[in-house]
Amino acid sequence: MTEDKRRPQSEGIDSESEYGQALNAPSFRTRVAVLWLAVAVALSGSLLLGVFVPGALEEMLAGEIEGVTLTDAVGYGLAMLVVIPLVMAVVTLLINDRVNRYVNLIAAPAFGLFGVYAVVSEALGGDFNAHVLMATVAIVPGFLIAALGFVGLRQSTDRRSLRT
Repeated sequence: MTEDKRRPQSEGIDSESEYGQALNAPSFRTRVAVLWLAVAVALSGSLLLGVFVPGALEEMLAGEIEGVTLTDAVGYGLAMLVVIPLVMAVVTLLINDRVNRYVNLIAAPAFGLFGVYAVVSEALGGDFNAHVLMATVAIVPGFLIAALGFVGLRQSTDRRSLRT
C-alpha cells in the first residue's frame, strides 16, 4: 500500500498545517481572476454611468460620444474595455503560472495606465463625475494585479536561486 501524503479524514484539518493553509489560502490565479472581474464590473459601471452625464444621451443620439463620431469601431473599442478584462480572468485560470504572471504583468499595468490617462484627461477637462469615479475604481485592481504578478515572479525567482 502506498503512503498518501494527505491527512486522514478522521483527524480533521488543522488550519496551521501546510495542508490546511493550502485549503484556506486563495491561489494567485483566483485572486487575479477576481481582480480582473472587478475591473470589468467597474468599467461596465463607468460606461453605464457615462450615459447619465448631463448632455451625454443627447450627444449619443446625435451620433457622437465626447466629440467622436459613433462608428462600429468606436462601439467595438468600448466593448473591448469590458471584454479584455473578462478574457484575462479566464486566461488567468487556464494558463500555467509563470506565463500567467508575465501576461498579467503586461496587461494589468497597460489597463491601469490607460485608466490613469482617461481619468486625468477628464479631470483636467473639468469633468469629475460618477462616470470618472468608476473609471478610477477600475484602475486600482489593475495595479494590484501587476503587484501580485511581480511579487509572485520575485518569489519564484528567489525559490529557484535557493535550490541552486
